[in-house]
Amino acid sequence: MPEVGKLISGFRTFKATTFPRQKDVIGHLLAQGHKPSTLVISCADIRLSPAEIFSSNPGDLYVINNIGGLIPKFGTTGIAGILSALEYAVNDLEVQNIIVLGHAKCDGMKMIMSEKFTAEKGLSEAMKVWLSVAAEARDAVKKQLADKSEEEQQAACEHESIIIAMRNLLSYPYIKKRLDQNKLNIFGWHFDVESGTISGFNPDTNFFNEIA
Repeated sequence: MPEVGKLISGFRTFKATTFPRQKDVIGHLLAQGHKPSTLVISCADIRLSPAEIFSSNPGDLYVINNIGGLIPKFGTTGIAGILSALEYAVNDLEVQNIIVLGHAKCDGMKMIMSEKFTAEKGLSEAMKVWLSVAAEARDAVKKQLADKSEEEQQAACEHESIIIAMRNLLSYPYIKKRLDQNKLNIFGWHFDVESGTISGFNPDTNFFNEIA
């Protein structure tokens, strides 16, 4: 099993180099409890992890990964694991920021934009139900950018799904309450895995502008 061997080799490097540098930080977190300031909702297939992208230390981020980096509306049933993680981050950890982190060349968005999404036997039922969270992103792109290439449509869907996730977050009463109390901020960011840049959604202009 060469791939497992690669993981073990990588762990040995981590144990010999990174872990000793972070041992005191981890020990402090174990003793005092972790209080991350930021929740990152990101795609499970992102090419770099949020901790790597933001050069974060252990305990800085609370991360929820799923296909497409999606968040369903409040009251959605059947996905308690993701919803409980969201509730824990906001209510128990009291994060100050939520970042919806999408990325370029997203496989989840590629599936949503493909004909498999609408085909009767294209995707598994579980996958289709989950991706339907962002179905309105697909519908908007297919309608407004019908004459554009598949690559351009996918990029637009990546951006639109971030906006939908941000909008869906506002449907959660406990999130809305903390926003109204100025105790929470929500950001929508898109990471370009090829150029290494991040663009942020500007609600005043409805455009994504490069921020770093």
